[in-house]
Formats: sequence, C-alpha cells, structure tokens
Amino acid sequence: TCPRTSQASFAMTLAVRPLGGVCFGWLADRFGRKPAMQLTILVMLTTTVLQGVLPTFYCCSETAGWFGLAAMLLLRALQGLSAGGELSTAAVYITEISPRGRLGLNLSWISLTGAFGAWSVASLVVFFFETVLTEDQMLLWGWRLPYLSTIIPGVAVIIARGSLEETPEFEEMARCKGAVVAADTKLEGGGQTEGSAAGHPRSSGGAWSELMRNHKLPLLVGSVGTAVFGVLSFVPPLYGAQFIRENAGLPANVVTLSELLNYLIPALLSPAVGMLVDYLGAGRVYTFSTLVGGLLAPAPVLYWWAHVPDEQAIASMYVGQVALGLCLALTTSVYLWVVELFPVEVRVTGVSVAYNIGVGIFGGMGPLISDAGNKVMDPTGLVSAPVVYTMFFGALSLLACLGSRWLSSRGLMRVTHIRDAPY
Repeated sequence: TCPRTSQASFAMTLAVRPLGGVCFGWLADRFGRKPAMQLTILVMLTTTVLQGVLPTFYCCSETAGWFGLAAMLLLRALQGLSAGGELSTAAVYITEISPRGRLGLNLSWISLTGAFGAWSVASLVVFFFETVLTEDQMLLWGWRLPYLSTIIPGVAVIIARGSLEETPEFEEMARCKGAVVAADTKLEGGGQTEGSAAGHPRSSGGAWSELMRNHKLPLLVGSVGTAVFGVLSFVPPLYGAQFIRENAGLPANVVTLSELLNYLIPALLSPAVGMLVDYLGAGRVYTFSTLVGGLLAPAPVLYWWAHVPDEQAIASMYVGQVALGLCLALTTSVYLWVVELFPVEVRVTGVSVAYNIGVGIFGGMGPLISDAGNKVMDPTGLVSAPVVYTMFFGALSLLACLGSRWLSSRGLMRVTHIRDAPY
C-alpha cells in the first residue's frame, strides 16, 4: 500500500469523527448513554468486518479493485463516525457512574482496554501475521485476517453492553425535563404560553443548539486542549516510525512491533496515572503532559530518528518509542479533563465534538501535513515539519490548559462540573 494513500485514508477516518460526535452525542444526550454506546460498537464492528471481505486489485480484477477501494473509503468514513461517539460516550458513562474519589482510576480503563489497549492488541495481531506470512500472502489474503478477527471480541462487547444500566445523572436530568414539560403543558392549558411552574425557561432545540448557545468557550478550550493528545498519538510514533523505516529500509514487522511498544507502555501505566489524577487532579496532570509530550520530548526523538546511522536504526526506534510511550501515559488524564468542562445536559455532545476536533482533525491530519511539510522543509534539518506540527499544537494545548484555569479563577468559565477538587 502506498504510504500517502494510507495516510489519506487514515486522515479521512479521523476527519469525519466530529460529525459522528455530533450525531452520537445528540443521541446520548437525548435518549441516554446506553443506547449510544450500543449503537457505536455495532456500527464499528460491522464496518470493520466488512472491510475484511472487500475485493482488491491484487486478488481480483481492476474493476473489482476500484469497487473495493471505493467501498473501503465509505466503510472507513462510517467507522470514523462511530468512533466519533465511542470513546467520548464511554468516558461520560464511566464518569457519571463512578465514585467521585475514583474518577481518574476508573477512567484509566479507557486507556487500558480502549485507546491504548486496543491499539496494542491490533499492533500485536498485525505483527503476528506480518511475521508468519510472506509479503505475497499478506497482499493476497493475510491483510484480511486482522479485520475478521475482530468478530469475537466485538460480539462479546455488544453482549456485555446489553446489561448496562443508564447513569443516575442522565436519569435525573430526564426526570427534571419531564417535570418541566408537564408543568408547561398545564400552564398552556390555562392560557399561559411561556415559562413553567418551577420557574424554568422552556427549552428550545437540542443539545447541539444549547452547546452553541451557552458553551462555546468550553468547546473551544476542549478542542484546542485535546489536540496535543491526538498529535502525540499519531505524528511522532506513527509518521516518525514510518519515516525511519523508509530511510533505513527496515522490515514492516519491526515498525509494527515498535508501535506495539509505544501503545503498550501507556496502556499498562494508565491505572497508575489514573491514581495520580485522583491525588493531584486532572488539570495538573494533563497540563504537565502537554508540556512534556507536546514541547519537550518530540523534538529530540524525531531529530535522533532523522540522523541515526542505519545500523542503529532499530535500537533508536525502540528507545524513542519507549520515551514517547511514557509521555502518552500521562495523557490518560485527558478524559476527565475534557469531561469536566461540560454540564450533564450537553456533556456527551460537548465532549464528543471537542475531543474529536482535537484528536480527529488536528491529530488525524498530522501525518499527512507532516509529510507535505517535509517537501518544503529539510526532514534532516534542525527542525523538521513533524517537529513544528507537534510543538505548535503542544503550545496551543498548554495555553488552553493554563488559560482555562485563569478564566475559571475570574469566573468567566467553569472547568469542573463534577469534582471541584483535586484539579
């Protein structure tokens, strides 16, 4: 597969995530967290499995190959839409059912079993098939196996989610809305058309209109603040590793194993980081992660990879991925940090849109923009395009973290809607 085609496909999958965040966020804020979580995993599993049965240019005719490519792009877009509601809805669900003193620890399960854990398992599966199969076998039929192997765990997750209960906060919000609607109906019958007996204004529009009307600043802070998480996840460990592979001529399975290492470290360390969040606060831990992961670590690692001798390429790749993995471990705090920004009535919509703009747009476009930037900037220079991209969003995210605290101290926005301290 052409690297640039893969980057474009990867970027497209992530670029549609904000739209999925709007759709599934509206569903979760209107009908409940549980149905949204059930639907996202069903769509994700279906689109993933279908990708594994598509025809290709290598195994079939040219016409079938073009059909397979078009279908692949469509399925990737649908997969991105479902992913846009998956992690954010899960983060809100876990937050709303967890004891306040264990929010950080409980949310670390997203990193352990979802974000980093899932990437680790996926990398392990791909590494296994790349190692035991020849290149021709991988091109002919082996590439299908990672997609098809998701059936068993996917069905298990669907069954498990069927037994979930709705969160108390959503049920309380639904009861309050029901009471307001009932009061308004009685008042309208008595000749009044505005307000309610409880003094609440009649709601107009859904979660999206409420978000745009009253929560634009938290949405901006959340979108910019989560950007470094997406960029740090996709630019140095993925694009940087592929760059050193092309320069040093490394086997594909070596790069895959390094990516596995990069995601396995934060997955295993996420419970410890979660406990740190419960002790120090999500604001402090995530701000520190933006400083280290966005500004201090990427430049030395990427510069080293661009200048390392070929005989040291494998060792440098693994050491660099370990360093980046340690930085990513601290970003486990991102989930509580962004969930805290929004009140319950727009929580899933706000988190989904903000998180997917930061991770999907800014992070997902990173490899493609970095590759284009390396055409006009010397990739072996003191500062390369991926370094500039990563540090730019690292600085913006750090500014969002610090700026939101400053705005909160002056009563201009709330940064904690769930647990005021520690933060």
